[in-house]
Amino acid sequence: MEQKFNLTISKPCSEKFSQFKETSTGGFCSSCQKNVIDFRKMSDEQLIKHFKNNDQNTCGYFNFSQLKDYSFFNEPQKTSNFKYLRIFSLTFFSMLSLHTIQAQDNTPKTEIVQELNTNKSDTNKKVVAQDGLLTGIISDESGPLPGANILLKGTSTGTSANFDGEFTFPKALKKGDVLLVSYLGFETRKIVIKENQTILNVIMPSSSCVLMGEVEVSTIYKSKRSFWQKLKGIF
Repeated sequence: MEQKFNLTISKPCSEKFSQFKETSTGGFCSSCQKNVIDFRKMSDEQLIKHFKNNDQNTCGYFNFSQLKDYSFFNEPQKTSNFKYLRIFSLTFFSMLSLHTIQAQDNTPKTEIVQELNTNKSDTNKKVVAQDGLLTGIISDESGPLPGANILLKGTSTGTSANFDGEFTFPKALKKGDVLLVSYLGFETRKIVIKENQTILNVIMPSSSCVLMGEVEVSTIYKSKRSFWQKLKGIF
């Protein structure tokens, strides 16, 4: 079953984390008498593990990019209540597989040569089409920034980073062109393109994009399992 929740801080704290007494998980705030957990170096998987039980009373120190939607899957526990259905399903699929194998044995085998050559040709065309375009990754110290914007200054030509922070600029660039790299919560960076440059990896500064305060965990939705997901959970 897929579940999704959102992390937000509606009332940011004005205290300075650098002045807190260091603890094993972050720092202790003497003003509110709470331990503030430093989440900045945690991965998405670590954050999901911490918050999936809707931990509402956590004070945390985050990179701005970490306050977003998270998705995870809860695998249903296997039970013995469906043992008869399990036996029936195994028998059914075994018979189906045997029938398929027999049908394949009776079907004349042919080799498809032309189709493979065509696919190979198409692949080569795609590689050539990408040649000379600027590619790279937009990230901060905690990882990639999906959805980061890359815009050619003075124009409306640009693109966005994918889920892994990767991008390919849609237009060939020349020496002296200026790209504007932006992401919510970060200061926009100006990048001047060098001669024959085709790779650009940008690390956004984290000094201006940290947020501290009590974390609000909001459940967005829980999806229902499909028939096949329910069947898979039996085994």
